[in-house]
Amino acid sequence: MITWKNIVLTGCLGLLTANTFSYDIVDRAKLIDDRFKTQEMLRPYGHDFYLNINGAITTDAMDLVDDAERIGEINSGNVSNDLDEANEILEKYYDKEQVLRAKVDFGIPLFSFKAFDIDFEPNLRFGGGILAVLTPKKEQSSISTIIDNLDQIPANVRSSLKSCLSDPGLSDGDDLLVFCVSSGDISQAQADYIKDTYNVTKIPYESSIATTTTDTPAVDVYAKVEAKAGLWFDYTKGEHFFGTFGLYGLGRLDIQKSVDGVLLLGGGGNIDTAENTLINAAIDYRFGYKNSNYSAFASVEEVKLAEISSEEEGTPSFGNSALIRLHAQADYMPSFFKLSPYAGTHMRSGYSAADGLYIGANWGMHAWEERLALNFRTQVDVEHFTLGVQAKLWLLQLDLEGKFAVKDSVDDIKVSNYYSGNFRLFF
Repeated sequence: MITWKNIVLTGCLGLLTANTFSYDIVDRAKLIDDRFKTQEMLRPYGHDFYLNINGAITTDAMDLVDDAERIGEINSGNVSNDLDEANEILEKYYDKEQVLRAKVDFGIPLFSFKAFDIDFEPNLRFGGGILAVLTPKKEQSSISTIIDNLDQIPANVRSSLKSCLSDPGLSDGDDLLVFCVSSGDISQAQADYIKDTYNVTKIPYESSIATTTTDTPAVDVYAKVEAKAGLWFDYTKGEHFFGTFGLYGLGRLDIQKSVDGVLLLGGGGNIDTAENTLINAAIDYRFGYKNSNYSAFASVEEVKLAEISSEEEGTPSFGNSALIRLHAQADYMPSFFKLSPYAGTHMRSGYSAADGLYIGANWGMHAWEERLALNFRTQVDVEHFTLGVQAKLWLLQLDLEGKFAVKDSVDDIKVSNYYSGNFRLFF
């Protein structure tokens, strides 16, 4: 089980209901994650690293973590006043995405070989990462509607809790769970199950919001944990053709939920993420062509071959759709200066190729056959302008980037700035 703080920090947050408005947090998470994968793809990759660490965060993400913890400490004895205070704390975050992302990969080179006039460079890779997208919002809800949305609880228990709301003797400030046990509407075992499932110590009651709606804070959340392990082959054929083939196991668990204000006041909460897991056998394939200073490739990633294992109760909301990518690049290296303009797109189920469009350039200075380099990146996509700087010193590389919003909002949710970093050790 995971507390509110750990949920946000590790990307394993989960509570009540899925989004009900036009903003689809799962589709947004796919697009955000794949855009970061594009930034990783633009760095030298494949048969050239022992250790690869990536991290990204939005401006206010950690402040949101701290302020969310403050809400759990509010306890004036008046639920309506507590909700007003919670709304005041979260006001600056409403309708704005917050993103946390971290990824660590390891590479182990294997012996190179040649077959069918193709040069192969195989390597083992394994690693994993987390992604959490949090979107606080203000919504109209009541204790009654919140009980309806306790989708991890059997329907008959939810009905008993709602019936308990009309029992005489229930007073403002009471713990609804304690009262419903004493009145016989639910058993102590059922109350304990609710507490354990949502990691709450109580459900605070107030008559003014028992069945009538009021402004309450909520946080829509999508969190994904992913791991890969397998064998990749980088290959070249003659002077023109190149590519990559990977065969690996892909494990994924994710959660798409929304935490309501009343349960936040009850101590936050979580669900057991283990029932939403999947392991697939998957492949990546890239085919490219280069001529003189120009190159282009097409690729598909995370193509499902077979399901190795899954939990019976659910599979990840992320789904099994493959990532399709097209990319073209030119490289000019007069003396110690290098300029590499590029353009491309990516797509998968949940967003279109138009959403994945990008165009940019890497440019900078290098020496000692690029073992020493200082490069800069400028790039634009439909939502962000990217500025980055990359320093390479023989066996290590450090890359820092900022993605600055050029679009105000998507489906009435404000687009955030992202700040990311990469550290890599080469072999």
